[in-house]
Amino acid sequence: MKRGLKITLWVIGILLAIVFVATLIAAPVAKSYINKHGEELVGRKVNVEELKLNVYTGHVAIHGLSLYEDNGSDVFASFDTLDVKASLLKLLSHTVHLKHITLAGLKVNLIQNGETFNFQSIIDHFASDTTEVDTDTTPSDWVLKFYNIRLSHAQVNYLDAQSGKQWHLPHIGLRVPGFVLGGEEQSEGGLRIGFAEGGRLSIDGNYDSHRGSYQLIAQLENFALQNLQPLTEDILTVDRLGGTLNAGVKAEGTISEILKSYIGGSLTLNGVSLEKKGAEPMAQLRKLEVLINNINLDANSYDIQEVTLEGLQAHYEQWTDHSTLDELLASKESESSESSENSENSENSKNSDNSTPMKLHVGQLSIKDCNVTYSDYTLPDPFHFPVTNLSAEASDLTLAGGNNAKLRATLPGGGHLMVNWKGDLDDWKRHQDLFLSIKGLDMTQLSPWAVAYTAQPIEDGIFGLSTRLNINNSQLDNQNKIDIFKARVGSRRKDVDPEMKVPLKTALYILRDKDDKILIDLPIKGNVDSPEFNYMKLVWKTLGNLLVKVATSPVRALGNALGMGSDNLDFMAIAPGQHGLTSENYHTLSDLATIAKSDSLVVITLEQRMPAPANDSVAFRYTMWNNIIQRYMQEQGVDESQLNITSGEPTADGERTGYAIGSEMKME
Repeated sequence: MKRGLKITLWVIGILLAIVFVATLIAAPVAKSYINKHGEELVGRKVNVEELKLNVYTGHVAIHGLSLYEDNGSDVFASFDTLDVKASLLKLLSHTVHLKHITLAGLKVNLIQNGETFNFQSIIDHFASDTTEVDTDTTPSDWVLKFYNIRLSHAQVNYLDAQSGKQWHLPHIGLRVPGFVLGGEEQSEGGLRIGFAEGGRLSIDGNYDSHRGSYQLIAQLENFALQNLQPLTEDILTVDRLGGTLNAGVKAEGTISEILKSYIGGSLTLNGVSLEKKGAEPMAQLRKLEVLINNINLDANSYDIQEVTLEGLQAHYEQWTDHSTLDELLASKESESSESSENSENSENSKNSDNSTPMKLHVGQLSIKDCNVTYSDYTLPDPFHFPVTNLSAEASDLTLAGGNNAKLRATLPGGGHLMVNWKGDLDDWKRHQDLFLSIKGLDMTQLSPWAVAYTAQPIEDGIFGLSTRLNINNSQLDNQNKIDIFKARVGSRRKDVDPEMKVPLKTALYILRDKDDKILIDLPIKGNVDSPEFNYMKLVWKTLGNLLVKVATSPVRALGNALGMGSDNLDFMAIAPGQHGLTSENYHTLSDLATIAKSDSLVVITLEQRMPAPANDSVAFRYTMWNNIIQRYMQEQGVDESQLNITSGEPTADGERTGYAIGSEMKME
């Protein structure tokens, strides 16, 4: 009996010794095996500097692991320490229980070459060779419990081998107190990321696996937009993207209906600038703030509480073949096959698009202290038009239904702009009601446009405009009242081929009253669906027709413009037996001379009205009067090109004889 006990004790002792020795040599053996057979395990060369293993406590620690690229020399990923502690006895109850997981000093180098990443071979190594589909839908009775998960001092480097773009995330941290799959416990965790150019992202969340509900809170603090530049190089051509972003987002809902989740929060941009080397910033923005009540992706609904934009500084330039927008956006030629595929996909999308219409509501929109300059280099003279102190406000903006907004701005030369708008956004051609008022605009700012359309520059004048624009079912009705003071235009430029040949100088002269003011009613109508519809051309056409009509009106209008009586400016009567000009005739000629000298474009026409029969005696007397009239007008300083005396048909019985007075306009 004693001998049997002694043998039993020896066997137990030997077994314990074998287990103890196995424990001691397990770590070195495992380390050696991993280093020698890494390619068999993961498809890549692997090197482990130190491995510690304790099968009694379920503790594993790996120090200095490096996973190499396919070439076996460059490091793809590495870490300083991986420390894991598990409860091995829990495996007996179908539970994987990890008490803690700590990963420190992780470094990952991601390289993209076209559509392929440098980890593709690892994915291919673990890909299944079979295409069998697992049809077993029986729920697993295994429970996964991971606690105290921690990632510290991690960093990720990204390189696009084709474009040379690089992106660096130097400070990544992860904290997950508990994560459970298969049980009824709640899981919670957090993620911290620091960015190379500045900024910090923190994400905290929890998940109830029993209810399938989640809550997520994300906070982005002082994120430098420069971090995004490598990602925007295919879109924007700027050398530097300045500014910071702060954002807070809260989302909660259920995993089964994740699109119905509640999403709310805020977003603030500060000090945004788009810059190119050696040039002024293309655009700057002091602040943009967006407060979000709720976003429901399932209903395609966006409820925005408030949008505030402050301090926008921008300029837009238009050339014949490109614009500022073309310079800002990176142009990228797409392959014909890709273009064809996109076109086909777009067409299919249109045919099968049964998506919910977007619902947008903005409770309050506020725009303050903005300055925008428009420059047009397509005209004969460069056109620069700065709009400063621009502000706008609107409430309860929506895509469906009526909206209203107000806009105010300062125009060049001390002018002011005011706009009140009501209308639809989803279908602007259905209904628009806009009132616009311009006061005190320096007209010389518009000279490049006047040169382009009439070849005549504007040299002086103050412009005012009051307009009411209505669009109902694509029909435009635009009533304009123009108020101009001291308008002056220069001579016609011979180097410009204008779109309309209008005697603008004379027309403005005629339209001026004795106080040097011009008041014009200018109605504009049209169909906005017409392929030839162009609002600016329609304005100039309407205005041009008015100016032509005024400039070619009888000379009476010229007399009225000069403030003289016009009763004697239609006809200069001469009796059949009259031998010389009367004092009344000379008074009429004096007024005509004054009119002719007021504008070199004016041509006075005198059409003879001789009594019948027009015999030689009558013709001689009219020839004599013609000479007297021409000599008198020359003495008054009228250029001979501004006087045109023509013959007419003999008058009928009872008609007046003499000269019918009219006017013509000669082009400059």
